[in-house]
Amino acid sequence: MDKFTAGLNNLSFLIILGLGFLLPVAFTPLTSEFYDTAKLILLALATLALLLIWGIRIVAENKIRLTKTPLDLPLLIFLSLAVLSTIFSPSPYTSLFGVLPKVHGSTLFEVTLILFYFLIVWNINTKQKIDYILQALLTSGVILSTVSLLSYFKIYLPFSFAQSQNFSLAGNNWAGALTLSILLPVSLYYLIKSRATDWTKTVGVVSSFTFATVIILTGNLASWVGALIGAGLVIFYNRPARENIIIITVITIITIILGALIYTPTLRDKTELGKFSQTYQKDIQLPFLISWKISASAFRDSPILGTGPSTYLYNFTQYKPIEFNRTDIWNLRINSAHNLYLQTWAENGGLGVLVYLLASVIFAGLAIKHLKGPFPQGLLSITGLTFIITSALSPQTVLTQTTGFLILGLFFASLLGTKITEVVIELSGYSRERHVLIPAIVFLPVLIISLAGFYFFGKLALGEYYHRQALRSVAAGNGLDSYNKLVRAETLNPQVDLYRVNLAQTNFALANAIAAKANPSTGSTSSPQAGSGQAEASPGGSLTNADKTNIQQLLSQSIAEGRAAVALSPRSALNWEILALIYRQISGVSQNALQFSLDSYGRAITLDPLNPLLRLAVGGVYYQVKNYDLAVRFFDDAVSLKPDFGNALYNLAIALREKGSLQEGILVAERLVALLQDKPDSKDYQVASDLLKELREKIPSTTQPPAATQSAALEKQNLPKVLDVGKPEKIATPPAVKR
Repeated sequence: MDKFTAGLNNLSFLIILGLGFLLPVAFTPLTSEFYDTAKLILLALATLALLLIWGIRIVAENKIRLTKTPLDLPLLIFLSLAVLSTIFSPSPYTSLFGVLPKVHGSTLFEVTLILFYFLIVWNINTKQKIDYILQALLTSGVILSTVSLLSYFKIYLPFSFAQSQNFSLAGNNWAGALTLSILLPVSLYYLIKSRATDWTKTVGVVSSFTFATVIILTGNLASWVGALIGAGLVIFYNRPARENIIIITVITIITIILGALIYTPTLRDKTELGKFSQTYQKDIQLPFLISWKISASAFRDSPILGTGPSTYLYNFTQYKPIEFNRTDIWNLRINSAHNLYLQTWAENGGLGVLVYLLASVIFAGLAIKHLKGPFPQGLLSITGLTFIITSALSPQTVLTQTTGFLILGLFFASLLGTKITEVVIELSGYSRERHVLIPAIVFLPVLIISLAGFYFFGKLALGEYYHRQALRSVAAGNGLDSYNKLVRAETLNPQVDLYRVNLAQTNFALANAIAAKANPSTGSTSSPQAGSGQAEASPGGSLTNADKTNIQQLLSQSIAEGRAAVALSPRSALNWEILALIYRQISGVSQNALQFSLDSYGRAITLDPLNPLLRLAVGGVYYQVKNYDLAVRFFDDAVSLKPDFGNALYNLAIALREKGSLQEGILVAERLVALLQDKPDSKDYQVASDLLKELREKIPSTTQPPAATQSAALEKQNLPKVLDVGKPEKIATPPAVKR
């Protein structure tokens, strides 16, 4: 039995060791998102396997072994709050799964991550095991940094999805840089402490150089600060020998030179390295003050439990301040706060962020006390503090947060026998006889949870696989195959609104293809469908009965899926916007489609009130039906929200002209020309100048405002009305923007 339990212990260690190596480099092109999804599935499989082995060990030993740590209670409380927040969230399925394809921050991820932490502490109990895991992380980090460097210098891996200067096995460049900043103290420690003949010495030198290079070339402020503090603490507390000081000095000088070459404008324009930096696009991070206002507003409305895990995107659209429209990223919807704590504050409420802050403070206090400690306590305290610092300065991903929790778990495991104690619960009680029934009863829930977890994550992975296949079919122009794959994905996970939205768009695209094939503008007809019998031409002479039946079925399914998506995620402005667009584009075959479109746009604006693009779209609908008063109102709203929005100014000037308010139209056109005067050779400037000239001369123009959306075949007004969508009870018209 001792050999059996020893084998189980070794198997658990090997799983954690393998995860430490695979996690930074794991990816798969078989899911919608290649990186975070792959890493979460890998983390889930490892965690569930560890849980199952732990349950088997209970039966084998007839006892439960638990290691108590100071973070146990805060993490369990946080997990309980996350579950309650999910239950009471306005979008519970979004909180459970995440805003797919983004899975970080979801309840599934939080449960898996915290369970993984406990299993690390319960399974790792020797200094040697910790050393091996750190070496595995370091080796994987070298692979991660090498691939990032090659991509930066446009030497790409032989995969179609890797043909980008921003490519990183971490999923994005700042996630890779943050991970490397957490691991940089480890690489420096091995550089300082290993003997010259040890292979870890070479790994330490190579990893320190590549990590520092990638961090300075591709990182953000959080990774730079974390790397600087982590490296400084390792050097200060480990007193490197003279030859090691020389190596570290060389690496530092090279890093400083690289930073000067790519961040100093005069040098950047004159060097080859500078040219690479000019074409490199860094990831977007929401500014701190804007993120603070969003989180504070979400806390104001949901102070205790927050809005639910993974709902920051909805908080962003609903609570973003007006100054966001003055940034370069005004037209984006961002689903991550400036840092992990602001995101937790908004999603998990005041209780959630207080508990998470408490856990961070508890760890930081213990880590500071062990900075001078022997290996691995001293090193793990430094890397753990680096993780806490980067969490306070940057958003996190599955990779960065899992790496951080792995470090935290190893830190407390390293304290076993000193500050941390193991609790052993004898299942035989005071009797010396072995009771098989009691361990079996304890093992049963562990088995059920493990098998249920494998089943659940298997369905999630398979659904993502079919969704990815559907996207490939769309790219290949095979709409029918895309439809079939989406149906399979939706059948596996019917609560995922992303699949519903994509299926709604696919149904519409297939219906639009039939209408376009019929070519009503020329009056030609499409061939009859198989099994439909003799085709009878429609009154308009453009669609057969089979065409009308197919269009009706496809559009009914499209609307049904769109409505299901907004029912699953009622706070998603994007889902309402897509539903509105579908209604707008079927106006040619449905009597009241534009009314439903306006209603859906109104609900989208309620959830994203400061988005000028939505106001522009509504103005376009009113312009389409020649209601110029309301068209002017919504175009004017768009301009009020973003005064330098050229498209809105142009549309407003055109609508004012059609309304007959020529003098006001001239004033708007003058603003547009002034806005574009720095680009006198551009086509936009020429169009604006021509419009201003026409208005001044009071000559009616046939120029139409640019369409807010691409026109579809089903918008044509000469099509027969084959779909009855009923009448909306009341259109959700948003109030005008106050100037």
